[in-house]
Amino acid sequence: MLARTFQFGEALPGDLRPVLASPQASIMKALVEGFMSHQPIAYLLFGAGAMIALIMEMLGQTRADFRPRCTFARLNTPALVGGFISHFLNKRSENIGGSTGKTIRERGVIIASGLMAGGALGGVLGAAFRLIPGYREDLIKTPFYSNDAVSQSVSALLFVGLCLYVWFGSLKNVSTE
Repeated sequence: MLARTFQFGEALPGDLRPVLASPQASIMKALVEGFMSHQPIAYLLFGAGAMIALIMEMLGQTRADFRPRCTFARLNTPALVGGFISHFLNKRSENIGGSTGKTIRERGVIIASGLMAGGALGGVLGAAFRLIPGYREDLIKTPFYSNDAVSQSVSALLFVGLCLYVWFGSLKNVSTE
């Protein structure tokens, strides 16, 4: 249904369907390929992206330019934090070694893959809502949606919770003999 209603990626000449951009999919593909193949990851670039987003946020004055910066930061921050968690879990698994170390890496990959798949399914669900006649995004609001301070605090708390879940879930039942 989505493929019949939307174009994905770039607009094709002569195709009048709206384009449903998916930059996150390309970013996640590049990250997963790098992490899974144990190739060096350019953490410096993630850090630079986070700093650029922070500077753009500090320089911005109007609400109209908030959305592009928010999207930029939303794409880079989880990747940067996930890269740090992956790095520290890999160091920990190398120090422990053996099958226990391998288990730590495998659990981390499984948990992170599940979170990415869940995020992707959420994106597909959000796109599918657009197929419903009369649907508007302003129909879906949390009780604290209009309160920026509370909304941002809850989001940050949930993000930290997910990070802790990945860390402790990867180290679950690990003995450091």
